Amino acid sequence: MEIRNPRRILALGAPDSGVLQLLKDLTGTAPEPTTDSTAGLSHTYPLTTKYYTATLPIWLDELPSPLSDWAAEFSKPEAREVIQVIGAYIFCFRKPVKQDHVEVIKDGMKAIADIIEKHMGYGGDAVCLAVGMPQSTTPFLDMPVEEWEEACMEYGFEYVDFEAKGKNEFGEERGVKRVEEALKANDWEGGDEGLDFDDEDGEGFGDSFKAEELEMGVELFGMKGALHGVDEEEEQAQVEELEGMMRRMIAIKDMGEGMPEAERKRFAAKAVNDLMKDF
Repeated sequence: MEIRNPRRILALGAPDSGVLQLLKDLTGTAPEPTTDSTAGLSHTYPLTTKYYTATLPIWLDELPSPLSDWAAEFSKPEAREVIQVIGAYIFCFRKPVKQDHVEVIKDGMKAIADIIEKHMGYGGDAVCLAVGMPQSTTPFLDMPVEEWEEACMEYGFEYVDFEAKGKNEFGEERGVKRVEEALKANDWEGGDEGLDFDDEDGEGFGDSFKAEELEMGVELFGMKGALHGVDEEEEQAQVEELEGMMRRMIAIKDMGEGMPEAERKRFAAKAVNDLMKDF
């Protein structure tokens, strides 16, 4: 069974938390940031099990310090729509160097847990993983796995040690394999319908023009507007910008007509990537 409109993954952490490193190990690739921030980047993760196939959209965000402004934005009623379509939270953090850093990590998990509870009720139904990433500074704080598991469980997260390999004493996967296992076991049905480029007027458009990239951009565009509370004038400007983007997409499609399939796909991929940079 193919899940056509799955829920999303939100991957986040403090700046330089190792989110991109995790995504590269998990999916084989990672998005290329155009600034020194990963906030606003998007990615996809194809999943295949014996029960379903799905291509999961991934949103990336950064947790600032202090967390108050970020938490306030996501606590607004307008953010509920966004939270409803998130099926998994992957919170990355560097293994702490000293005890104070542990409290910062806990604050991050608490902020996420509070937002889930506010919009979805206690616990929600999303997978919540807290992934401890390698620390370049040595020595770092040596906390037993049991302590990490207990600390993360307090906020509804499962602790995963990125560097762990193989299986634990109970035969369970560890490290990135555990992240993959947890995501595969999740229920991904229930995402919004998004944009459909596979209608009769655009036959073949979805595959050739990487419609999923455009869909992600549009979703993030809508999310940004919802969370930052735009006035009517700004909203109209955003609508016009989106309409302009769609006109450009149609123009790209028309330009590709008549090209051999392989050439058309290369042309389309480059054109969409260029368009998303402007977006």
